[in-house]
Amino acid sequence: MARATIKDVAKAAGVSPATVSRVYARDPSASEDVTRRVRAAATKLGYRPSMMARSLTQSHTNLVSLVVGSLQNPFDAAFVEKLSVRLSEAGKRLLVIPADEGAGDDGAPMVALDYQSDALIIAAGLMSRETCRRFARLNVPVIVLGRLLEEPGVDSILGDNFGGGARHGDLFGRLGYHRVAILRRLPETFSDDERSAGFHAGLAGRARVVEAATAEADAFRTATSMLSSTDRPEAVFCANDAIALHLLEAARCLNIRVPDDLAVVGFDNIPQSAWPSFQLTTIDLPIDPIVDWIVARHQARIDTPGLETEIKRIPVTPVLRATTPRIDAVATV
Repeated sequence: MARATIKDVAKAAGVSPATVSRVYARDPSASEDVTRRVRAAATKLGYRPSMMARSLTQSHTNLVSLVVGSLQNPFDAAFVEKLSVRLSEAGKRLLVIPADEGAGDDGAPMVALDYQSDALIIAAGLMSRETCRRFARLNVPVIVLGRLLEEPGVDSILGDNFGGGARHGDLFGRLGYHRVAILRRLPETFSDDERSAGFHAGLAGRARVVEAATAEADAFRTATSMLSSTDRPEAVFCANDAIALHLLEAARCLNIRVPDDLAVVGFDNIPQSAWPSFQLTTIDLPIDPIVDWIVARHQARIDTPGLETEIKRIPVTPVLRATTPRIDAVATV
C-alpha cells in the first residue's frame, strides 16, 4: 500500500496542500477548525510529514547532533535520554553519533554536517580547531560538554569539578586518613583532571595520595587489585559513581568493611548510588540544568549568530551517605 502524501491529506480535509504545510509548520494563519480537520485526515490516512523534505524548503532542519562515546556509564545514558526528550519538546530531534565514526578526530563532527544539523554537541571524542572554525563560518553552533575548547562559536558547559573534588579532599583530611587513593578513568578526561586537582587542593597535603586509572569496563578488576595490595588505601576518591560502585563490589568480595575499613566517595550522584546496597557518598552533578542550558544556548546561537563564547559552570552539591563515617565534621563539608 502506497504511503499517503500531502496531496491525499489536503483532498481528504478539503484544503490545499499549502494549508496542510502551514498546519504542520504551526503557522498561526491556520485556524483551529482547519488544523483539526487536517490532523484528523492525516491520522485516518496514516500520514506523517517528512522532516527531511521540510528541511529542503526551510533554513533549519531542527536536527541536533550529539557525539558520544560508550554509554555504559548511567550518567551518560541519562543525559542522552533527557536531552532527547527536551529537544523533542522544543520540536527538534536528536541524532546520536558514535565518537569513533568516520576517519580521524573530526570524522564524527563532520557527520553532523552531512545531515545538515542545526547544532553540534560534543560529549566525547576530539575536534580540531580548523573544524571548529568551519562550523563557526557556517553558523552551526558547537557546544562542548565536560571540557573547554576555546574557539569562536564554541560554548562549553561543565560541572564544578574542581570544587567537588576539593570537598572530597577536605572531607578525607578531616577524617584523618593517611593512605588515600584516586581511581580515575582511562582514557584520561578533562573532567577527571579537574576533579583530581580539586581533591589534592582540598586534601592540602594531609595524606599520601596514590593515583590509579582504569577503563570503566575493567573497573572491578582494577579495584580488586588495588584493595588486595599490602598497602591498601584507607579511603578512595573515585572520579565517578560508576567506578565507585565497582569498587564497593570489590570490597564486598574481599570482605572489606565500608566505611570501617575503607571509605569510598564518588562523583555524579547517579540513581544507583542511592540504592540501599550502595548508599554512596558522592557529589551531585544535576543533569537537568545541563540539558536546559544546552537547549537554550544552541537556540540562542541560531537566533543570534556571532554571540560571544560562553563557559557555563554547573554548581555541585555533596551528598553524604553510608560509605564515609558519620562524624560531626562531615556535616560542615
